Amino acid sequence: MVDLNEFMARVASLVNDSALQIEGKPDELYEASFHIFKAGGKRLRPALLYASGLAFGAEEEALLPFAVGVELFHNFTLVHDDIMDNDDYRRGVPTVHKLYGVPMAILSGDLLFSLSLHIPLSYCSEKKSNYRCVEASRKLAWASVTVAEGQALDMMFEKAESVTEEQYMEMIYKKTAALLEASVYIGAVLGGAEKRELELISNYGRSIGLAFQIIDDILGIYGKEEETGKPVYSDLREGKKTLLILKALQIAEEEKRKTIESVLGRKDLEREKYSEAARVIEELGVPAYARSKAEYFVSKAIESLDHIKEKGRQEYISLLKEIAYLVVKRRK
Repeated sequence: MVDLNEFMARVASLVNDSALQIEGKPDELYEASFHIFKAGGKRLRPALLYASGLAFGAEEEALLPFAVGVELFHNFTLVHDDIMDNDDYRRGVPTVHKLYGVPMAILSGDLLFSLSLHIPLSYCSEKKSNYRCVEASRKLAWASVTVAEGQALDMMFEKAESVTEEQYMEMIYKKTAALLEASVYIGAVLGGAEKRELELISNYGRSIGLAFQIIDDILGIYGKEEETGKPVYSDLREGKKTLLILKALQIAEEEKRKTIESVLGRKDLEREKYSEAARVIEELGVPAYARSKAEYFVSKAIESLDHIKEKGRQEYISLLKEIAYLVVKRRK
């Protein structure tokens, strides 16, 4: 049996060691690019990629460049996301644009994005490529397109008068779940998984990605700043159309709806105003509703894995199940 904590620590160490060997000029660009990366992180996406790859018998040598790629891509999205939201802190440290300025932060994100594709493709080139390597690279490029679409939807929803739960689900699939789906798909394709197995592992990644974002929505209002590394009530301040806010506005009576609406997108209010809105949302039972949704998607993820139980290395299929359960238990 593979221990989850030891596995994730090992993958994180491999990815960190590899990524932090990357050098280039000018120094300030590379310092800015790896600022958030050095601040830590669970390296969830590389762990998913490794677990999926090892479940289907992939060589670790092939997994590492893609694991580095998905993590650098994830960090790119964080840098640009912080610029768009004008956030001051990420992972408990100042955001890149606050330290280095917006123009350098944009460039640092661009560099991370380019490296996220360059590193896996360089490996494919060195190995004279093959279908698996090319397909894995294609999936990472697909994720980059899809995440951009999701980020755009997220921004557009802030200004929209109304957003349906169905539209929200499409947005979080593109913005968050697509990269988790790509991570497990890449691992599986490098291991030689067949079409049906790739469909099942993709369903798993998609489902835990949806659950992950819903839990993120809960933490965006109720998370502790010292644990999340982001300001408390951040989603209320930003006016995000999260599942919690959409559901609360849908079911709240007029007075409570006004209390919630009065803080959305307002960044200059006293803490008590946000606290009051958060209390109203909780009284409506919305956090429990959102958590039940996340648990539903985790159950769908587990169901997908159960259909491939006759194939692959069982200890890593079990590890993927543990990661799914970890998603709904996380506090940051």
